[in-house]
Amino acid sequence: MVLVFFLLGLGALGCTRYVEADRGPQAYYQTGFPIHDTSEELEEIQEAVHRIRVASVYQTYFFAEEDAPTESRSGSPTLLAQAVDTTRVDRSRAATAVLIAQEEGRLVLLTAGHAVHFPDTIVEYHQGRAAPLPGQPQRTIRSISILSQRTNWIVGLPGLDPFQVLARDDENDLAFLGVEYEAREGEPRPRVLPAAVGRPNRLSLGSFVYVLGFPAGYPMVTRGIVSDPRGEESGSFVVDGLWNEGMSGGLILAVRGDGSGMEWVGMARAAAARSEHRLVPEEGAHRTQDPWRPYEGPIFLEESRSIQYGITLSVPVETIRSFANRHRGELREQGYELPRIDP
Repeated sequence: MVLVFFLLGLGALGCTRYVEADRGPQAYYQTGFPIHDTSEELEEIQEAVHRIRVASVYQTYFFAEEDAPTESRSGSPTLLAQAVDTTRVDRSRAATAVLIAQEEGRLVLLTAGHAVHFPDTIVEYHQGRAAPLPGQPQRTIRSISILSQRTNWIVGLPGLDPFQVLARDDENDLAFLGVEYEAREGEPRPRVLPAAVGRPNRLSLGSFVYVLGFPAGYPMVTRGIVSDPRGEESGSFVVDGLWNEGMSGGLILAVRGDGSGMEWVGMARAAAARSEHRLVPEEGAHRTQDPWRPYEGPIFLEESRSIQYGITLSVPVETIRSFANRHRGELREQGYELPRIDP
């Protein structure tokens, strides 16, 4: 039983007394702010949370609409020679990864699958993304982008080689990363996540959680309240924690109702978002356009994603456990050992 002390002023008496209030039975995970200091435990856990970056280079080939090849020719070896223009496109992505295993100089980290997924080839069509119905003409290719270079690295950890993607689950948005590590004299060893594995199925409506990650590149601890804890068959839950790009793969911790510590209950996957379309001038027009004169140049339709802040989607640790069990043998063949992810 947990006790909370309330401080009462007794007005004219000019004195103060403490009254003990019984909080009563607690849920498995706390539904209010922790009543004890959690900073030391969070500092230890945060040492296992890292920022990752993936930088890629695509060579993009464009095709004229009046003479564009059809999608049936997308694999043709002579297709690129038909391009009317080509350009180099740099794409990068930052995210969060959690170190969950370390053995014999090899580390395994967990992150969101979309954070490390850069397809080898991207094809865009003049008629849009939707595939044609049976009997309709084939779409024509607007551009083809081919991955020519990719670099993966963990930010802020010297002595770590670039990571490789060991396994990925697109449906559940999970990925395991592997890193070969050679300890150097005077450098601290990377810390494996010290938090116990929790039971997300015992989260309640209103459970208090911490979310750790690197939104916009900053190491951050934010808090949230759980909503819809059992609304999906997968066990995914929603958290109202703050979100910025880079939080994908962040760690979600819940505080035990008896105050005995924190448990790992899930991974921050993404924020809710919606697509928006807007008209924009051609690239670079703002450099020469007089802001006091109407713009009369070419206008293009641009699609962008607008984040719905305060709605953070998760992957529960049970789904992470199933992912680990499916790929345990595959990772062992690559020289990496996974721990048991059991409560």
